[in-house]
Formats: sequence, C-alpha cells, structure tokens
Amino acid sequence: MHHGDEVFITKSGKYYHYFDDDCPTSSSILKGKKDAQKVKEEEAKEMGLTLCKHCAKEYEEDMKERQGCAGASVLFIGAAVASVEFFAYVIGL
Repeated sequence: MHHGDEVFITKSGKYYHYFDDDCPTSSSILKGKKDAQKVKEEEAKEMGLTLCKHCAKEYEEDMKERQGCAGASVLFIGAAVASVEFFAYVIGL
C-alpha cells in the first residue's frame, strides 16, 4: 500500500512508482537492483510522469478495500447500537 507523498522515479522512465513491493520496478529498487531517485509525487506529475500501471492497480485495490472496511465498520456499529437499544427496551429502560 502506498504511504507518504514520495515516489520513485527511474532515470529512463516515463512513470513514477509508489514504495510498494507489489510493483516489479519498486521491488527491484527496494532490493537495490535498480537505481532510482525519490521525489514528491506532485513533482513527478509536474515532470510529466504518470503512475505506473502496477502501482495504479494496487492503489485502486487498496482504495476499494478501505471503502469496504468503512462500510463494514458502519454496519457493525449500527448493529451494536440496535442491540443496545433492543436490550434497553427488553429490560424496560
């Protein structure tokens, strides 16, 4: 998952990469097999670079998971509130 606002850019690349070992390029960089420079994501965009397809796919999946977790949390909290209200009704509060 992407954290922070810095990204990797390679010397010959047209793309920038998140610090995520699911991306083959980032994985090579993190293992020291490929050289790269760290820059702010905004800076990479200003340079005309785009997010690599592997990182974009992972980012999209992470966002969907976060949305799913948020929906599950709301459902869980709603069920807990309903249970408390039901219990209060049963005991006559």
